[in-house]
Amino acid sequence: PLFPVRRSASAASLVPSAEKAMEEGEAAAAPGAQMDNKIIVVSDDRQDPGAKKILDRFESLLLEAFDSDVTVERVPASSPVPLGGLNAQTAIVVASCVGDRSNAASLLDRLLKRTAVAGGGFGVPPTHLVVLSSLGTERTDKFPYNTQNLMGGKLSKRRDVEEVVIGTAKGRMPGVQVPLDYTVVKVGDVVDDQKAKIALQLRPGDVLDGTAGVDAAASVLLQAVAFQPAARNSTVSVAGGLDGASNMDDEAWDDAFLRLDGPELLRVDGLASSIGVPSDDDGSDLDKRWDLLSTFVGEWSEMFEGGAKGTGLTTPVMLRPSHRDPSDAEGTRRRSGVRILFKQTATGAAYKSRGEERALERDGPPPKSSGGGSAPSPPKKRKASKEGGIEVLVEETTGGDLRVRARRCNMDDDTLVKEISEVTILKQLEKAINVWIKEQNE
Repeated sequence: PLFPVRRSASAASLVPSAEKAMEEGEAAAAPGAQMDNKIIVVSDDRQDPGAKKILDRFESLLLEAFDSDVTVERVPASSPVPLGGLNAQTAIVVASCVGDRSNAASLLDRLLKRTAVAGGGFGVPPTHLVVLSSLGTERTDKFPYNTQNLMGGKLSKRRDVEEVVIGTAKGRMPGVQVPLDYTVVKVGDVVDDQKAKIALQLRPGDVLDGTAGVDAAASVLLQAVAFQPAARNSTVSVAGGLDGASNMDDEAWDDAFLRLDGPELLRVDGLASSIGVPSDDDGSDLDKRWDLLSTFVGEWSEMFEGGAKGTGLTTPVMLRPSHRDPSDAEGTRRRSGVRILFKQTATGAAYKSRGEERALERDGPPPKSSGGGSAPSPPKKRKASKEGGIEVLVEETTGGDLRVRARRCNMDDDTLVKEISEVTILKQLEKAINVWIKEQNE
């Protein structure tokens, strides 16, 4: 890894895009390509004092976390950023300091350019773009964010910056351009951690409300930059505070960021205590209950087969077993599951208007060749589109608990999220788990 390694839980996946960049794409075609052990920060301390507090604390935590030096270079957002981003591994961009969509596009254009380095080689621009942004940028139609957005549309502009970064990362051409990841970290109004009204909360997407402590936000930023693979290509909301970064150990951080994988839509934990598994159990009772819960969830999922009549689903589904193995890094000792996959329907990308259907009928199949003419080219094979789905996992944790998690699966960048069907499945799952708990306690 290009960053020094502090711990083993996430070390294998540390800065994955940076490692790929040295093996494929532009870097492969450039002998002597180099990337520095550096982070570039694009900000304006006077324009966003809250972000400055987070970044100051982030630098302190970074120095505490690593024995060797990791250089942090701050550059003003008001000036043209250095071409190639100083060959840093990671670029942190403070959304409030960039301005609008056009400024963001220009910034990234300079940041991601390859530059010549001493010795005739080429530098590798940042492979991880981190946006430090605000809660509510995706909820400007809801209070209190609608009022915050009235004067100058500040939240809409920050959302523009997020979208430019996300679109740039997703638009990279594999094998041609250096792979690029993004992370969007959204925080509430920045306060001292002791003044935050709740303990640290971390959730995927733009869903939390309230203030964010300086230590809490800076610690999440450090985890996202250096330790958590699940933070790559994800958006995370941060609210609440920490008394100190030592409040959460490595396992707790790994578990918190696990929610971004999918992302996670539902988690029901604490099931072992809910059904009376003794705290001093040698594992035999816990293993037995895990077996029972795994069987129960498998049988429950069968209700959605055969058209899913009576379940309330608006989208047909098919069932497939989950093949995710247990993982120490994810805190699991045993794991089973089922994937409830949505089938393609005549909506979304598959929808054809009446005129399009008539055109297909009128044109018919391609003409057959005659004489010595070349045969018509066969129709191109199209990769089956991913329609989304929910993976339900039954897990026995390394901490001696049972839990059920539901995460989004079978997704592509252009997959339409089927929110109504997702909510239906999650409600049915919660209801079923409550039934199972009642049965186990009888």
